[in-house]
Amino acid sequence: MTAVASERLVRDASRPGLGAAVHVEMAKLTSQWSLRVVLLLCVAVPIAFAAFTKSQWPSGPSDVLFGRWAGASGFATSLTLLNSANFYGIPLLAGLFAGDIFAGEDRHGTWKMILARSASRTHICGGKAIAATVCVWAGFLTMGAVSLLAGVAIAGSSSLVNLSGQLVPAGTAWALVALAWLYSLLPAATFIALGLLLSIASRSTIVGVLGPLVVAGALQLLEVIGHGRIARIISPAAPFDAWHALFTDPRHLGTLLQGAITSIVWTAIFGGAAWYLLRSRAFGSADTTPRLQRRAAARIAGVAVVVVAVLAGVSGVGPTNLTAKQLQASIAPEFGRLAVAHYRWQTGSARVTRPPMKATCNRGAGTEKSRGPGSDWSCTLVDTRVADGAPPVALDVTLKANGCYSAGAGSELGALVLTDHKGKAFINPLYEFDGCLGTP
Repeated sequence: MTAVASERLVRDASRPGLGAAVHVEMAKLTSQWSLRVVLLLCVAVPIAFAAFTKSQWPSGPSDVLFGRWAGASGFATSLTLLNSANFYGIPLLAGLFAGDIFAGEDRHGTWKMILARSASRTHICGGKAIAATVCVWAGFLTMGAVSLLAGVAIAGSSSLVNLSGQLVPAGTAWALVALAWLYSLLPAATFIALGLLLSIASRSTIVGVLGPLVVAGALQLLEVIGHGRIARIISPAAPFDAWHALFTDPRHLGTLLQGAITSIVWTAIFGGAAWYLLRSRAFGSADTTPRLQRRAAARIAGVAVVVVAVLAGVSGVGPTNLTAKQLQASIAPEFGRLAVAHYRWQTGSARVTRPPMKATCNRGAGTEKSRGPGSDWSCTLVDTRVADGAPPVALDVTLKANGCYSAGAGSELGALVLTDHKGKAFINPLYEFDGCLGTP
């Protein structure tokens, strides 16, 4: 072993380890006013949202899953907020805490001091990654806990209507809503790793902070058309929808597993690339010039465009679960269960069984294949009990690329708000309802 190598080993051994790096980075982040403001917003926004949806009841945000029930059940209020928190809140938090954690050192010119007196590059990278993850997860979980508590306090703890038309009692709903927020930490880790990568690669605070939000916006646009199974599996944003499987019957555990695998793989790719760039980077006075930063930002933009183009290219490639057969198998039993809930709420009688419904679904006016997302789906439901003689029910259906749908017949099945046997108003569950096929 050479003298230089021996000296390097002694120097590395005397440096602080990963624990010290995490402690220092956490101290830096917690001393910033931005963290305190973000945590305050993570408390204030859910409370304001719960109060707003309650004041607007029964006209809830019906274009979002569970939104139409947000003012009637606190569990639905929390899940409605989770939809927005996943696609907007997480990228924003990731940009604020992960996107600037490396670029800030370039902005202040402190890299040489850190590398000379602090931990090794690997420990620095790990410490910053862990600190950023803790802060993002803390903000996200704070939002989830407050939304659940505030929702129940303001809107009540009525049973939750799940995505298969069943009533989930309060005890089970507490656990399922908490699991949905906890599961979303996995895809959140992907955007944290993306923020770290952009922060290192661009050396620019602007790119690091806004990058995850811009990427999330592009991926959300792809979510509208990406119905192919390949696109759903490889998209970094698809796991944000996987928690829907917790609220279907039966629960599609395969969807949850696929989402977890996709999140872990993308997190490893982004995190590994960030570590490699930091390990191989040469720090010098000319390394952080505006010209080089602009070049780095341009290269990142080019790579991002290529990746988005590839995802768009495979958006419709391969098989799809968005078929008439799948929709029929989901919507018929759900409608039957909601009909039971409707009858029980209106009459107070529990002596009613689910009607055996049969659905026939088609897309368009017979000129398109009955597959894929769109707002031109229609389903006709028939009660197969001949003795009932009930007329068929025609539903207008909008099927989304993520496998969830909204269906309704409007006033044909009664008004939006009805009165139960005790004179209390309730939302007509058959007026319009949501469901999910349990796809990846």
